[in-house]
Amino acid sequence: MKCMIIGGFLGSGKTTTIRKLVEYLGKQGQKTAIIVNEIGEIGIDGDTISESGVETREITSGCVCCTLRISMEHTIKSLMSDYRPDTIIIEPTGIAFPKQIKGNIEKMDLRGLSFAPVVNLVDASRLSTDPEELQNFMRNQIEEAEILGINKVDIVKQERLLEICVFLRKLNLKARMFHFSAREGGDSFDTLLGMLGESSRAKSAPERRNSIDISGVSAYSSEFELTSPELSLETTVSVSGRILEEIRNRARELNPEFIGHIKLSFTQQGTLVKGSVTSAREKPEIEVLKKTGNTRSKIKVLSALTAVPREELVRAVDTAVCGQLDNQQLSFKKTERAGHHGHHH
Repeated sequence: MKCMIIGGFLGSGKTTTIRKLVEYLGKQGQKTAIIVNEIGEIGIDGDTISESGVETREITSGCVCCTLRISMEHTIKSLMSDYRPDTIIIEPTGIAFPKQIKGNIEKMDLRGLSFAPVVNLVDASRLSTDPEELQNFMRNQIEEAEILGINKVDIVKQERLLEICVFLRKLNLKARMFHFSAREGGDSFDTLLGMLGESSRAKSAPERRNSIDISGVSAYSSEFELTSPELSLETTVSVSGRILEEIRNRARELNPEFIGHIKLSFTQQGTLVKGSVTSAREKPEIEVLKKTGNTRSKIKVLSALTAVPREELVRAVDTAVCGQLDNQQLSFKKTERAGHHGHHH
């Protein structure tokens, strides 16, 4: 069984890349399982990836390279015994150290497990090439990668792409480098997928670093269940966009240059509306996916942002969601989780 670790900072395109990778492996007749690690208490990417019918497990409330090692071991062992996949793909949280994850898994002494080269994705539209602005955990991710994937090249100019390639090469002399748009695909992206069939040659990181402490990222996740009649798809999409814009605007007031990820999923009537914002200047991206089965109507929001106080982030998220649902005169309740109190409207 092969283990593929696809790392990268929040919003670098890991979920899109993994969806394409699953499709690619499926065409080769491979049975694939995915482990998604969200830093918050709820998962969102697992909803999106599991649309493909692939076995998906979520590990939440921390980071798999430091605080959640035991959860990771239990999850991998249960997948191997119950599902027997040919490939396990791990999508760690955007602040994780993929090489440390690899080292943790190697210590689990799992028979017949090999590793693909460790991948780190970079968002070409947001990466600063000023060494002073590059945060330590992002530098570590770049330096430790065996494959560097420069994503979203469809939205940057050629000179900017060259600048990024030179900058990344200074930080990592050995990694193979590819630039592509995961969303659009193409030859370079297909080559990257093919490379994942090879074996990792990197030595694992021996040290124990807590990525959450190092990152300076505040994270908050919340879930709301709608108890009133369904909305039209058009209204669902517009409400999702407005919630994301409101959270982004408040975060921008607190830190005009924040980077990170605000993710939203809104499920109802067999449809999943997924939205995200990955920087202070970006407009929300909204995607509509068909789900199977009649799920309850619910909104999940996960946000992880740099240099925004957590209590302000909590207030921004909850105010945005409650305000938009109140505007639509909808009945809803905030889902209770351990250590949280529910609110009813």
